[in-house]
Order: sequence, then C-alpha cells, then structure tokens
Amino acid sequence: MEKILSVSIAAYNVQNTLRQALDSFVAENVRHRVDVMIVDDGSKDDTAAIAKEYEEQYPGTFRLISKKNGGWGSTLNAGMKHAVGRYFKQLDGDDYYSLENLADFLDFLETTQADLVYTPFVTFTDVNGGILRVVGNYDHIPKRQLMQMRELEGFAPAMHTVTVRTEIVQKNPISITEHCFYTDVEFVLKCCNFCKTVEFFEYPVYYYRLARNGQSMSIQGVRKNYKDHLKMLFGLLEYEKEQVKDESVQEIFRNRLLGACDMQYTFFFALRATAKEKKEFRAFDAKLKAEYPWYYSRMTKVPMRILRATNFFGYRPIARLRMRKDKKLKREIFEGT
Repeated sequence: MEKILSVSIAAYNVQNTLRQALDSFVAENVRHRVDVMIVDDGSKDDTAAIAKEYEEQYPGTFRLISKKNGGWGSTLNAGMKHAVGRYFKQLDGDDYYSLENLADFLDFLETTQADLVYTPFVTFTDVNGGILRVVGNYDHIPKRQLMQMRELEGFAPAMHTVTVRTEIVQKNPISITEHCFYTDVEFVLKCCNFCKTVEFFEYPVYYYRLARNGQSMSIQGVRKNYKDHLKMLFGLLEYEKEQVKDESVQEIFRNRLLGACDMQYTFFFALRATAKEKKEFRAFDAKLKAEYPWYYSRMTKVPMRILRATNFFGYRPIARLRMRKDKKLKREIFEGT
C-alpha cells in the first residue's frame, strides 16, 4: 500500500514521552497509511529500545533510524532523505499528533495536489497535559481550496503547521543546519521557497508541549542556546538576500523573519545582562542596522528605543525589570506570541 504521509520524529532522550508520540499512529485507519521514522539522535536512554518495540509490533508502519548525535536539524535531514510517503511532516519526540483528526487529515492528503498543506496546531502544558490554545487558524483564508502561494497575505507558517510534498524536500537543496537549535524556522522557510501551491486543512494535527524543563524555548534553554538562534537568524537573512527571487515568497520570509528578529531581541532581554552579553546585544543590533536595515527599522518597541538612545546604558535594569515584572516575556519565549 502506498504511504500517504512520512513522519520524521526527532528522538533524543525522549523515553518518557515517545510512547505518547508513537501511539498517535497505531489506529487501524491510520497505521497502514503512514511511514513513521523514529530518528534516534544518539540517545543515551531507552529511546531506541522503545522505537524498536513499536517497529516489531507494527511492521511497515514504524522504522527506527539510528545515527550519531547531530542535533534536531540532523534528524530532519535524515528523515527527508529516507521518506517514502507522498507527503512529509515532522514531529518532535515529546509532542504528538491528534488522535481525533489524523485519519481525516490523511483522507485530505490523499486528495490534495498542494505543494504545502497548512494546519493549525495545539499547545499543551507539560505540567498536566492540559490544552492551552489552538494556534494559527487564519480564519480569513479559505479551507480545502487549492491556492497559489502568492495569493496569501500575512502568512507566517510555523514548523508545527507545515506538511510538504516529499518530492519537494528530496529534489531541492533543502538542508538544515546541524548541531544548532531553533532551525525549525529554517526548515519552514526553505520549503516555502520551493512551493508554488498551498491548501489549508481546518483542524489541528500537531500537539506541541510547552514548559518542559530544559526545552530550547524555556528560560534556561534560551540562556544556554541564544547564540544558536542568532546563527539561525543571520543565516536565513542571508539566504533570503541571495536565494529568494519570488516576491510572494519574499513576503513570507519577511513575515516569519520579522518574528525571528523580534524573538532575538526578546532572548537578549531574557539573559542575565552581563557586560559580555551587553556587548553581544549591541553588536547584533548594529549588524542588523548595517546589513539588514529593512528589519532593523521595524524593531521599534519601547525598550529598544531607549537602549538605542542611550547606547545600551540601560540594558541591565531593563532586562531585570522585564524578567521580574513582565509575564508577557515568558509567554513570548514559550509560545512565540
């Protein structure tokens, strides 16, 4: 039977959550239509053993792909290479897909001809599994209607929302930076650069876990990995300048990269505001101004206006004030809002 959807699961030390992710695919009306690759990124726990258990119990549905540790991007590169389904989608090993909507989504994928399929996603808390909210509905865009990418306005897709025709990720130069956090944006935008058509499916498929300790989008994760976000951001800004020729695609890049620029500023405010971090912050702002002025001119929130006017003199007190009093900062980091 032809596989409709290949799913690449990024799996690194996810023994506590992997079963929930894999159980998304075991229903009778789902498992024969999916190709689920558990890409074990050199885990040191029982991740591979759990994957092997599902592979043996559901042959033809699950595949264990074992590799040396290379980070999230390396699992995606492996998944894109080995995918056999008509469409390709990613899943982190601590998240899961909708038990309620996945079968209907597969029905939809069997009929669509779109290069890219968009779905909203759901956030849930790691504390008790409670649902927080549905993200990315785009109520003004018609559903189940094939459209040209150039018809979309204000479109800024996230990794959780994107399903791409496998032919596109395998026949175009889409390679994701390895040993680097926050490269989900890279995956989404590079895919968009090669997609011509899009169709929206109205029900959420991806369920995204928030507030897990050590998560890259936690305060602790940001403080440890903020330079990776900086690397990703400047890499994509340069990619846009050199590789993106279609104006409609450029608009998607700008919509998404504006958010990434704003997130980088948010990350700097989440740091401890040391002298070294202040120097890095000032250098980032100066480089954005010199090399990517379109983005710089739109980063005009009050804290940045103050810092630019004072040569970053107030960085430490502003950062501490935001961390102490502004709950919105943590919401921005955890949920990207």
